[in-house]
Amino acid sequence: MPEQKNTETIIILFMEIEEKITAAASIAYSTRATIDNTFALSKEMLHKEGCFVECGVGAGSQIMAMQLAVEGTKKVIYAFDSFEGIPMAGEHDTSQPGIGEIKHNKFLPLKERLVSSGITCHSSKNVKDNFERFGIPLTNILFIEGWFQDTLPLYETGPIALLRLDGDLYESTMVCLEHLYPLVIDGGVVIVDDFSLDGAKKAVQDYFNGVLPEMITVDGGQGPAYFYKKN
Repeated sequence: MPEQKNTETIIILFMEIEEKITAAASIAYSTRATIDNTFALSKEMLHKEGCFVECGVGAGSQIMAMQLAVEGTKKVIYAFDSFEGIPMAGEHDTSQPGIGEIKHNKFLPLKERLVSSGITCHSSKNVKDNFERFGIPLTNILFIEGWFQDTLPLYETGPIALLRLDGDLYESTMVCLEHLYPLVIDGGVVIVDDFSLDGAKKAVQDYFNGVLPEMITVDGGQGPAYFYKKN
């Protein structure tokens, strides 16, 4: 059984993960601030009714934060991702035009995720291997593979205490809000990882009819933002 890890050890561990991912794929998904934020909010929501949900898993660092926060409890973490890449950017995604091609010519990557050899995306096996490599259990996590518009209507998560949206694009973010935000409990927290990007921010604005919730920014406003649901 892995030894108990304190918060500082967890943060150092996550940065080691990110350094290895970056070295392998020439991309950096998360900063210390975003990981620390996810861990802290997961701890805050731990004893509230409802599950945790992440839409857009990437290499897995954020659900690692959730798992370490809920370890030893029965809190369920739903991890939704295509594990195949990112859909084509739309007209609202002006800050991240797609360039290059992902396999089968179906999907366009974000500029930030291109490497010299092509696009890097993480399979569910890659993510699970990352957990195993760093001795983090998968005890509470349920991986759900497929495109959001296909999988979200099929799963009954029940009440949600923490919802983390990392879909990068307008349409991906909107689909998640439409299907999952009504399930977020009063006082639950919603993290929008890509709030600094035009498409994701506009999706939040449009979903709330132009009146944004009280957003709290992370990492100097260059990364995620989150808000608490108030009924």
